[in-house]
Amino acid sequence: MDISNIEAFLAIVETQSLLKASEKLFLSQSTVSNRLDVLEEELGVQLIKRYRGKRFITLTSKGEEFMPIARRWMSLKKDTNVWANQETSLKLNIGSVDSLNTYVFPPLFKKIISNESQLKISVSSHWSNTVFGLLESYEIDIGLVPRLIKTNSLVSEPIFSEKLVLVSNSLVSSFEDFVHPQDLDLAKEIGLDWGPAFQIWHDIWWDPNDSINIAVDTAGLIFNFIDIPGSWAIVTENIAHIFKNIQPIKISELIEPPPERTCYKIKHRNPLTRAMEPLKIFENNLNEFIKDNPFIKMI
Repeated sequence: MDISNIEAFLAIVETQSLLKASEKLFLSQSTVSNRLDVLEEELGVQLIKRYRGKRFITLTSKGEEFMPIARRWMSLKKDTNVWANQETSLKLNIGSVDSLNTYVFPPLFKKIISNESQLKISVSSHWSNTVFGLLESYEIDIGLVPRLIKTNSLVSEPIFSEKLVLVSNSLVSSFEDFVHPQDLDLAKEIGLDWGPAFQIWHDIWWDPNDSINIAVDTAGLIFNFIDIPGSWAIVTENIAHIFKNIQPIKISELIEPPPERTCYKIKHRNPLTRAMEPLKIFENNLNEFIKDNPFIKMI
């Protein structure tokens, strides 16, 4: 579809006149009229009603429906022109889960922003399965997730593991430094699903049919309820120490601990050419970050 024909249609609608549209576009009136005819023929519909001697044009119902579509075409043209004239820059789109983006990776992202001036990053939070979908469609360039999904188009690599610990509010907590799961009251748990391996461990110690105190879907919500007397939750050690710096949190080791949470780096089997150099820079920084973080263990 020729964008100049769409431009002519929008000019006619804007000026309400073929003559004024031709003046706006610096074209002859016959050229503007011809472009409208070609557009209508291509679409197979009449967009504008034509009346002899009538001063202003009138849109048909199809013309009215086509207006927002035509404007989107022009917007795409504008965006394309801007893109074509921009200098090529290094940019990386990163997708991860909320618990990693919020509590683990901020120092990494800040370091990249400070030290890698040539690299621009875009960070977004999603469920793990959404990250896989975004990678497959090339909407992001790399995923950092705690769960794996089988796919032929992506490759995964375990990069680090995180120990899980018990947290409670130190102002009302009666827990010791070491706690056995059998001494925990399930009804007082603030529960967050840390993955299949964690759930298997959880079901060993507590009947999966029994209810817990409250279930949440992000780690941050745990600490809105942890001040309830007797309440407890299981979180990664990294998250526990971050919140200990913000509010009175008691961190206890579990005598029979759940499996550590493993986090994976996910990339497309055939990454885009423009992403290869940004990926290299990011992965170098990621490896250094994992080595230096005391609360995560490199795999």
